[in-house]
Amino acid sequence: MFNNIKDKIGFIFRRYVKITPPLDYLDEQNLSRFSDQDIILESEDQIQELLPEVLGQALARTWVDKRFLDAFHQFPVEVLERGGIYLPDNISVEFKKEEKSRPKVIVFEHGNMKKRKILELKLIMVAEE
Repeated sequence: MFNNIKDKIGFIFRRYVKITPPLDYLDEQNLSRFSDQDIILESEDQIQELLPEVLGQALARTWVDKRFLDAFHQFPVEVLERGGIYLPDNISVEFKKEEKSRPKVIVFEHGNMKKRKILELKLIMVAEE
């Protein structure tokens, strides 16, 4: 019972207190910006309209830049912020790279103890003549 209460308190604490991981090493990696100007996304419509292009750039870079892949895998929201893209606090980003599948990015909205997927992107390369 004690562990159950501890888990619930931990969930509430993690949800409302944003713990920032140490990201100083990202500054040394020359992570370029995604846009000339900062982009502050405030609504789901803005996320649906503007974020796919940015996440496409990030996914493409994960294919060619191992350092970026590692950073984006561990801290996708923080990497986006360092690149000038700011998301609302109720939005999370997950980067998944399983062994035999293409990398993908999933964007979730959190509310009322629920997590709702609002966007999923996978980069597929196509060769044309």
